[in-house]
Amino acid sequence: MHPRETKISPWQLAMILIPGIGSTALPSFPSATAVFARQDAWLAPLVALPFSAFVIWVCGRLASRFPEETFAEYAPKVLGTVPGKLCGLLLFWYFFHVDAAIAREFADFLIATAHPRTPMPLAVGLAMFATAIAVRHGPEILARLGELVIFPSVFLVLLIIGLAYDNIDPYLLQPVLENGWRPVLMSAWLSHYFTGHLVLLVVLFPAVRGLQAGIKASYGALATIVAALVLVSAVSIGVLGPLTSSYYWPFFKVSRVGSFGAVLARLDPLVTGFWVAGSCFKLAVTLYAAVITFAHIFGLRDWRPLVLPLAALMAAYAVGHMDNLVEHQHMLIFFWPPYTQVFQLVLPALVLLVAAVRGVEGKPGGAR
Repeated sequence: MHPRETKISPWQLAMILIPGIGSTALPSFPSATAVFARQDAWLAPLVALPFSAFVIWVCGRLASRFPEETFAEYAPKVLGTVPGKLCGLLLFWYFFHVDAAIAREFADFLIATAHPRTPMPLAVGLAMFATAIAVRHGPEILARLGELVIFPSVFLVLLIIGLAYDNIDPYLLQPVLENGWRPVLMSAWLSHYFTGHLVLLVVLFPAVRGLQAGIKASYGALATIVAALVLVSAVSIGVLGPLTSSYYWPFFKVSRVGSFGAVLARLDPLVTGFWVAGSCFKLAVTLYAAVITFAHIFGLRDWRPLVLPLAALMAAYAVGHMDNLVEHQHMLIFFWPPYTQVFQLVLPALVLLVAAVRGVEGKPGGAR
């Protein structure tokens, strides 16, 4: 079953992208960017916005040039069979690696905050099994799950900010640009690791009913994600100040600070619940992209038998590729930004450039 055979609306595409990218970013993002930019960390998503918008533009141009085809299908037409297949494998590896990293981050958070005696393999394995079941039903089910996740999550974020209002000190955001733009640019590079995950569109666009509307919905989703990251970063810094970079999940700490007298306080169990839901959803979206890419590299018609084996491999890699939470955080801050640019920016832009120079275009309906 090809993505073009299961259509989703532009609205549903946005419902996949917003929680599929922002769900795991909100609790940890302020800590990572504050390492470099300190009180200016909230500016990082705004600076990264043009680069993330460029990813959408490239994916949109590729989808327009090769209607109803995924990256793994048109890359060999543009670059030749061997280089094109190699580029497809590189993109598959990106999705595979990112999904494993998300699974590990999910398990680290769950064990550190709620279930300290839970074995790591059990936490990762259950999450990957649950997401694999959802992925087997295709993108439409993912979109409907996104609709279920996003609205309660938005309400919860706003509720946490409202309860923490009395603890927010706007003076902790000053002085603005104390050390110039360089720290902000370094943080923006890290920020683009999160928002650049929009490269998922090279797999999702063929399933969208109305490409131009889908592109507009993608820009809207990006704007929503950036606004959420800016707001959460500013609130976290306003509450925690210089200590923001010392916490792995600053916004989770903010949820423990805010209260409404003795009536409403300690919302962190709700945050944990929605982290579980959002992380599993993000795992499902990235797993779907990895499975589709792998299937199309090797010309497989039915991708669904691949879901459970690939989910098991991702779970095994998630457990074994990092020793502890500190090592994972170090990798996220210092290794992932340059590493992911190869897949998020360079790879799709290269294929688009070569296709434009060679005048290669696909036909409606793709390679049936």
